[in-house]
Amino acid sequence: MSEYELLHVIFPAKLRAHVVDVLLADEQLSGFSLAEIDGHSRQNSQLDRLEQVVGYRRMLRLEVMVTEPEKQRVLTLLKQLKPASAESLGVRFYTLPISSSGHL
Repeated sequence: MSEYELLHVIFPAKLRAHVVDVLLADEQLSGFSLAEIDGHSRQNSQLDRLEQVVGYRRMLRLEVMVTEPEKQRVLTLLKQLKPASAESLGVRFYTLPISSSGHL
């Protein structure tokens, strides 16, 4: 079993530039991937009118292989994006174990 896990962070597209800037500034992080996704939720009170009509919110999914200390550092960096006046960034995360990895 690898010491690495795959950290997934789902966040609003409007935060893209901030998230990318924060992660690129972290010299210990070797790299990451971003993908556009459509977020569907039963909690549509958080959606704006257009999102309510189309039925989803445009989100981004960050994927990065991390060790436990790296995961904590990345999450701490992302938490700092939240303005003091905001209740939440609207960001969710989860991790998955990596059994093996490599380059081909």
